[in-house]
Amino acid sequence: MSRTGPKYVIHTLFDDFCDAEHPERYLGIGLRSEEEVALLRELDRALTVAEDQAPGGFDAEMLRVEGRAEVVAVAGRLSQVMVGNDLGEILALHEARGAAEA
Repeated sequence: MSRTGPKYVIHTLFDDFCDAEHPERYLGIGLRSEEEVALLRELDRALTVAEDQAPGGFDAEMLRVEGRAEVVAVAGRLSQVMVGNDLGEILALHEARGAAEA
């Protein structure tokens, strides 16, 4: 089954970032830490469970399945870690730039 188009936004957004089954391949590319890798793998497992509960795979179904709460919880933890890591990197670059200008 092809899972593209407006009815499959959840699946498309998740898949387009990287290979969630093998997120370690993206460490240093799109993922900054082992924690991000572990959380992305956990999100893949939670999303797989939720997808199994939504046989048609449509987003409307995904929003009603029992596994949705776990997907949201893991995605929330992952986003907090990723934003924190990105902000840390931005701060380090800013400090390095300030030191170079001094």
